[in-house]
Amino acid sequence: MIYRLWLIALMLGCFLFWGVQPVAAEDHLENRVLVVAGDENFPPYEFVDVIDDEKVYRGFNVDILKAVALSTGYEIQFRPMPWAEALKALDRGEVHAVGGMKYNTEREKLYDFSEAYMINSLAIFVLKDMQAIASINDLAGRKVAVQKDAIGYHRLKNQPVELVLTTNQEEAIALLLSGKVDAAFGNSLTGQYILQRTKKNEYIKIVGGAIDSEGYCVAVKSGDAILTVFNKGLKEIKKNGTYDKIYAKWFGEPIDYPIQYYKRNFDIALGLVVFLVVLAVGFILVNLYLQREVKKRTKEIEKINEELQRKDKLEALGKLVACIAHEIRTPLTSIKTFVELLPAKYDKPLFREKISQFVPQEIERLNGIVNDLLNYANPRKVERECVPLKRLLDNSMVLFADNIAKKGIDLQIIVREELVVVVDIHQMKQVMINILLNALEALEGIDKPTLVIVTELKDGQPCMIISDNGRGVARDNLKFIFEPFFTTKTGGTGLGLFVSYQLASQNGVDIIIDSHEGIGTKVILKFSSEENLHV
Repeated sequence: MIYRLWLIALMLGCFLFWGVQPVAAEDHLENRVLVVAGDENFPPYEFVDVIDDEKVYRGFNVDILKAVALSTGYEIQFRPMPWAEALKALDRGEVHAVGGMKYNTEREKLYDFSEAYMINSLAIFVLKDMQAIASINDLAGRKVAVQKDAIGYHRLKNQPVELVLTTNQEEAIALLLSGKVDAAFGNSLTGQYILQRTKKNEYIKIVGGAIDSEGYCVAVKSGDAILTVFNKGLKEIKKNGTYDKIYAKWFGEPIDYPIQYYKRNFDIALGLVVFLVVLAVGFILVNLYLQREVKKRTKEIEKINEELQRKDKLEALGKLVACIAHEIRTPLTSIKTFVELLPAKYDKPLFREKISQFVPQEIERLNGIVNDLLNYANPRKVERECVPLKRLLDNSMVLFADNIAKKGIDLQIIVREELVVVVDIHQMKQVMINILLNALEALEGIDKPTLVIVTELKDGQPCMIISDNGRGVARDNLKFIFEPFFTTKTGGTGLGLFVSYQLASQNGVDIIIDSHEGIGTKVILKFSSEENLHV
């Protein structure tokens, strides 16, 4: 009887104990939806991008959290915003988590952190010619751009540094490039990604090495049990290899794999090491033999490569000389023909009229070829200055006004007078003249010829769009139009667009050509350099 009473009491206790356990964190979420805030401009971790004219939130953190949601059966709703606002949204309970946050002891007082899914570090970015800053201690008394409320801000806020707060790290690097600050301080990988994307690597260097390397985690409010969901998902994607694929997508194959990789594969690696050590003894003699053979073959290959390089240079030079000879021979042949006929036909007025007309034209053509080659081989130093885009257009159009009117071309010009660019005026005038010449030549023989010139602002950058309804360029020829000596025009040198492309590149101007044969051509001049960025 006593035994039965004890058994009943034990069963009742177990029932009461398990019956009052708290509901799992995921059972509290309606529709199993996780709302996650993140930085709207923190590439490559998370950023708002424009793809096919639509805004897309993407990045390493976004892909990781999508994989976590998929493995745990949840749906993720991302809310991109400035970093400081993301922290406030988490504090107010408007979101469940912040997608990527670097751990430190100060933040641990406010948030709970998931298991780290990568190691992150800070870096000091300075201009290439900066010699006075080599470590974080050298920032004392300097103006340093840093993202507001980011980990870099907390690292420097109590230091004797003049902080210039920015909305994101890209803005901080822009201030550094413009010379408004002495250094930018922030995430190492993000800074390198921004420099590669904006093609500014050659102007900026990193000094001081990796600073404050810490774990990078998902952050939730202190005590929020939903953290278990993120930890569960992170563990699963590391185990099934999804994490490694996402990491390789955004950062390439890692030089040193994450620590969980080694933990997961330690036993396998140990077995392989033992196996390889045993095999190594058998391969020693073979390796010694192969080393001798490799050295021998390497010397032979080096000789072959030297011969091939010399041959390639000679072939390239031969091709260039052949093109130049062909372009020069045509006008020289015309001049030679007239000169040979001069003794016999000088008394004929019609001959004298033709020789006085064609010989100067051919000489001018020769001079143009020589000038284009000189401009390519010895470009003059770029001297940029601030100029209204309308004035640049007016200075070029004045040369074509009579010709446009004479040919009955419907000219439409729509300009924004406030747009200003920083370029070498003489070089950009030459570029625009070449483009306008091509447009007018394409309109020859076209019924109701139309030339439209528009200036506008695209993505914060001034643009000039020159459109015509002329003959257009065949699809197969589009990829060759910027190559030297390529032309489809009778009497053309094929150097105009080639030289124009070189001059535009020196001025930070992109030339984009969209052409369709029989429909027309649109040429976009995009003034892409940092000096031309209109905020």
